[in-house]
Amino acid sequence: MIKLIAQEKNLSVTEAVQFAIIPDIYRRALDTGWGAHALPVCGHSGQRRIWQRLDNPKIEVELKSDEFRLLENLAQVEDVDIETAVAYFLIFSMEALGYHI
Repeated sequence: MIKLIAQEKNLSVTEAVQFAIIPDIYRRALDTGWGAHALPVCGHSGQRRIWQRLDNPKIEVELKSDEFRLLENLAQVEDVDIETAVAYFLIFSMEALGYHI
């Protein structure tokens, strides 16, 4: 998801994650309530798609305090860890870009 967002928006990997963590996506994730269902099946419609891998799967992303609060709040409400909350932001960002999730 990170690579697709990065390519779609012409961003670095770090910028792609930052791009996803915004209030609109936060609200979408909370309003739908189906992040936990979407995560395990993300990409099911593109079974023949060759998924791109990150050059380095461990990335550090600096967030502004308001972005980090969104991330922490989503993690708390959904009862998931921070990494999973990031994945929720990425999934709903993919949806906003027109991808079928």
